[in-house]
Amino acid sequence: MTIHQLLSPSSPHLNATDSVAVAAQMLLSNRLSAIPVVDETGRYIGIFSMNRLLSLLLPKAVLIEGGVSDLSFMSDTLELLCERMQQHGAMPVGDVVEKNVRVLYPDTPLLETVLLLYRGENDIPVVDKVSGQLLGMVVGTDLLTRVCKKVPA
Repeated sequence: MTIHQLLSPSSPHLNATDSVAVAAQMLLSNRLSAIPVVDETGRYIGIFSMNRLLSLLLPKAVLIEGGVSDLSFMSDTLELLCERMQQHGAMPVGDVVEKNVRVLYPDTPLLETVLLLYRGENDIPVVDKVSGQLLGMVVGTDLLTRVCKKVPA
């Protein structure tokens, strides 16, 4: 059995030209942890995630490998975090997309997909091997909803 049956083709996606503000609203309003990003032809280019959004609020020194790991000496306010978000809000999401993210293909075995979900990859894009087109997403909660529906309570 492959993941083709689990595919959520109607799951939302972002265009690379959409703003970070639009991406943030889409994440929050759809209660997603990640949204796939496509180019103008519909080819998958990466993921915009809640973690990536949170990273935009942090000082760059924290994000550099070997950088600051403890920020207890700094103080911030909600207003300053809002200002940081506003600074990034108009930026195209394509500029901050995560590109090194695992993707699945329609013929990926179901059990392999369950293993990836178990290891913490909750929203995994499914891409056509040949064209690179985004076909949809496999979402952990969707899989569990289908499995648990078949189990009497």
